[in-house]
Parts: sequence; C-alpha cells; structure tokens
Amino acid sequence: MTYKFSSSEASLLANGHAADILTPWQIEIDTNEQTITIRKRNKYLIGVDEDTLAFRFIRRVTIDQHLIGADITIQAVGGKLTAKCLDKSDCKKIRQILMDYNEKSKTKHNIFS
Repeated sequence: MTYKFSSSEASLLANGHAADILTPWQIEIDTNEQTITIRKRNKYLIGVDEDTLAFRFIRRVTIDQHLIGADITIQAVGGKLTAKCLDKSDCKKIRQILMDYNEKSKTKHNIFS
C-alpha cells in the first residue's frame, strides 16, 4: 500500500517557508516495496530532488512540532531524511504506519532498534 503526504500551505507560511509554497516537501511510504521517498522540487522548478530509504535502515523517527505544522526527521544508518511543514496529524500518521509495519513485519529486521 502506498501513502502520500505533502507540506501544508498554512504551515509553510506560518513557519517562514513562504518561498517553498511552489516546491513543498512530499513523502511517499510504500509498504510493499518497504521504502520511504522524500521529494522536493528544486528552486529552479526544473528538476526534483529525491531521497529514498529502505525500511531496514531506519533507526529513529523524530517529530518537531510547531505552533502550526511539524517537521519530521527519519534517521537511518548513515544519514537522515527531513521533510518540513507537514500537518501534525500527518507526521503522527507516518510514525504510526512505520510502527504498525514494524509490529506486523515477518522479516528478520526491526525498523526501530
């Protein structure tokens, strides 16, 4: 199953990222492929910057809540992925999707150690 989330315009404006309204952060979680992809169109509006991470490398999910919206950081072995100005409920749902997958997973790896 694929889940998609994107930065909210209200959160981008309230947190000083007004220039990013045309280029919001997007998160795609694919439980079939066991990957998380964060995309953001570059400032020239020509290309898309994309980071993909396999579930087995995830070690921590951090949510930094603001007055309006929240940032999510997914820390992995050797790096981290960050998406800014998402809805607070979306960040909580992302964390819950990963935790639920971790509980139901029949593989030999854990998402969170």
